[in-house]
Amino acid sequence: MAKKRKKILVIAPHNDDEVLGVGATMAKHARRGDEVFVAILTSIGEGHPVMKPNKVALRKETMLAMKTLRIKKENVIFRDLPNVLVSDLPVHVVNKEVFDVIHTVKPDIMYLPFVNDLHKDHRAIVYAAQVAARTATPVGRNIKEIYMYETLSETHWNMDQIEGGFLPNVYVDVTGYLTMKLKAITAYKSQLKIHPDARSVKALSALATLRGSIAGMREAEAFMLVRKLV
Repeated sequence: MAKKRKKILVIAPHNDDEVLGVGATMAKHARRGDEVFVAILTSIGEGHPVMKPNKVALRKETMLAMKTLRIKKENVIFRDLPNVLVSDLPVHVVNKEVFDVIHTVKPDIMYLPFVNDLHKDHRAIVYAAQVAARTATPVGRNIKEIYMYETLSETHWNMDQIEGGFLPNVYVDVTGYLTMKLKAITAYKSQLKIHPDARSVKALSALATLRGSIAGMREAEAFMLVRKLV
């Protein structure tokens, strides 16, 4: 019997979060025949009070990165919540935006940022996703697995000793896929930094080696399991 193709949804607050946290796993899902969707939920538009508009350039970088990971262009979803200002919006506005994405895709498996990431955008979007994924609805019950991913430059700068740090309990063997992830992150020329910055190719490679060594693998991406419905 052929293995059922699964719908995978990666929720990313910002362009590049998806590659930093789930890039190699996304490529592995795609290679297995799963239908991978990526939702980038914020942008920087005209009149942004903090950042200069670069929505068009960033989205071009995203599409190039997704092409590297073999993600179909029609499965890349862009929304326009205001970058770095999501937590300033009414909760119902953020909830609706995330709800619409999840209920449109109807995923079997969903990947979210870590709930205690330093960035407030991440926290607000994770909360909205939790609301939308409640098992009180048919769409929520259909999401059999939910994982939180780590985002270098956000996940490890919170106050671990107070809020609780990222403690992975799921390790995905991405041996053979890490090179695709590292190539994909180079598409984000506007976001990529030079080592020792956390958002660098060398740091991503080192993290994959570390996570892999913990689990007896050459290279791995690590996640925290939120729920698994069996």
